[in-house]
Amino acid sequence: MPITDNQIATLRAQLAGRMDEHERLLDQLDTEESQTGYIALVTAAFFEAVDRRFIVNDKVVDDAEVIEFIAYQRSAHPVAAEQMDPTVAEQVVLHALGKGSISQDVDGETLLGTKILLLAALTAEADLSESELESFLAKARAEADEHIG
Repeated sequence: MPITDNQIATLRAQLAGRMDEHERLLDQLDTEESQTGYIALVTAAFFEAVDRRFIVNDKVVDDAEVIEFIAYQRSAHPVAAEQMDPTVAEQVVLHALGKGSISQDVDGETLLGTKILLLAALTAEADLSESELESFLAKARAEADEHIG
């Protein structure tokens, strides 16, 4: 099933910092199919955000830049830092860049939570305008549709 407008609205609310709206919309994704689609959308958006941040002039940045980004985000956002294992975060970003793998010890819930926290940090840092956010979400939607379709 293709990504729905409700799934897009849910992610848009989160990335725009409208957490009450995000929670309300997330609660409406109450079927396995809608949750699977939302996870695919989050994953596609995460990969897009990672590429935009860590690929410069068609070259992947050094691992040190990824590590510094995660360390900075953890220091700037202590509440999120409590929820994000830095080793897992580094593995997830480096994996998205084709530079490593994710430990088999990382469960699906931890993996998704890490992607969501990193996606929020990446999009906040990018400081997207409304039209840029819409373009970003459209690209993520197309990627997710391709993956699940």
